[in-house]
Amino acid sequence: MHEYTVIDSNEALAKLRNTWKENNVTTIAMDFEGEYNLHIYGEHLCLIQIFDQTTFYLIDPFEISIPELKRFLEDETLEKIMFDCASDAALVRKNHEITLKKIYDLRIAAKQLGMDGGLSKVLDHYLPDRMRRTSGSKKKHQQTNWLMRPLSREQIQYALEDVEHLFSLKALIIADLERRGLKEKTQALMESAGLPKGPDRPAWTKYPAYRYLSKEERILLKHYYLAREHVAKRRNVPAVRIMNKKLVLKMAKEKPQSREEFESYTQRNDLLTALSEAHVKAMKEIASLA
Repeated sequence: MHEYTVIDSNEALAKLRNTWKENNVTTIAMDFEGEYNLHIYGEHLCLIQIFDQTTFYLIDPFEISIPELKRFLEDETLEKIMFDCASDAALVRKNHEITLKKIYDLRIAAKQLGMDGGLSKVLDHYLPDRMRRTSGSKKKHQQTNWLMRPLSREQIQYALEDVEHLFSLKALIIADLERRGLKEKTQALMESAGLPKGPDRPAWTKYPAYRYLSKEERILLKHYYLAREHVAKRRNVPAVRIMNKKLVLKMAKEKPQSREEFESYTQRNDLLTALSEAHVKAMKEIASLA
């Protein structure tokens, strides 16, 4: 496994940034690992892995203050090479009001060359003879618990492998962009890498069926969805363990009227109470629109 340095304090991160400046390091490779409603409630930034072409670093965000993380991630003098930064950018934007800045997103660049797919596919195209991942599949590690400390050796290896080849990949992609006359156009696209494509939408509006719901059903869905979230947050468990989101949609369509009718969807007392209260709020909102 690669040697690496752990950054687990504000002082250590500030010192690292100063060292980069003193050594004229202006570009790093970066990736995040997070918790996405699998083990506890909500989404959480769990790890930032870095490679500066010389040394690998693991930044523990649980030990770093938000202001210090913000100074680092919003530093426009330091380019961060990433692959498909959209979900990582959304995570820190929504949770910490941090905007990723000075990003070179290799997925955006690869798409300009007609390539789609994940990092492994693009690496297979440009670096077919590289040392293959030894830490297990991406799907496996997306399900792993990145909240745990200490992280396992396998988790650390996986995290480091995600940034190991980004510098080499960037050089090869840029060479291709130059040959096709696409370098300047692609660079211009990087100005918006890390920024939302539009306003952040409430989660309940992202149901595929949402556009087909009536105004009343949309209001019911919103209040039932928020009731589920409230109970999940209080219990600190993934919301799906409280109620499947498809069942929330089913309730909005079927419009139960009483606690007894809600009992056909769940037997959890705290959720039944929350849903009954949510129903009252929803009906008041619906009445106000009449």
